[in-house]
Amino acid sequence: MNPIIRLLILTDFFVLSGVGLVSPIFAIFIERNVVGGSIAAVGIAQMIYMIVKAVLQVFVGRYNDRDRGNLREFWTSLIGYGLVAVVPFLYIAVRTIAQLYGVQVLFGVGAAFAYPGFMTIFTKFADRQHEGAEWSTYSTSVFIGMAIAAALGAWMVERYGFAPAFVGVGTAGILGFFAFASLGLKYAELRTDHHPPKLHPRDVPPVK
Repeated sequence: MNPIIRLLILTDFFVLSGVGLVSPIFAIFIERNVVGGSIAAVGIAQMIYMIVKAVLQVFVGRYNDRDRGNLREFWTSLIGYGLVAVVPFLYIAVRTIAQLYGVQVLFGVGAAFAYPGFMTIFTKFADRQHEGAEWSTYSTSVFIGMAIAAALGAWMVERYGFAPAFVGVGTAGILGFFAFASLGLKYAELRTDHHPPKLHPRDVPPVK
């Protein structure tokens, strides 16, 4: 497995394990800790995050594709992972619905910046003979991390409260950010095209 793929898997292992840490108790946090918090507010908060991410990532992906040589996919993802790492610390300060929705917008922007580039780099360096195995390794690693974190997060909130749980999420996000940033040490390799497009037979110059 290419070391770049390993770093990408490690990145999302940390980041999504952090998300798994609070996913089971996020609705409870909103209902108990946010003024005006309700089940409806939980649904709207999730909707805001998903819509912002879904719409913005289309434009980020197109922006990245316009100039592959300068590794836009790396830099936009780095910005995205940085924003995602900040979000859990902001949750600690959230007291109103408006603040919650604002943080959800930022979360959506961060995710929209992070994942088009992540997918581009993973696809670029995945072994063409073992793509299924490498994507499966990614998915298995991330889901095991999320599963363990879900149980740990519920225990932390029950014993210590929401703030330590969000600090744990933020710490995991920071570790993920640095795991992705370490790809910068392989900047020259990132700029190489491991899978150049194949020429159609009619485009192959004749042999003289």
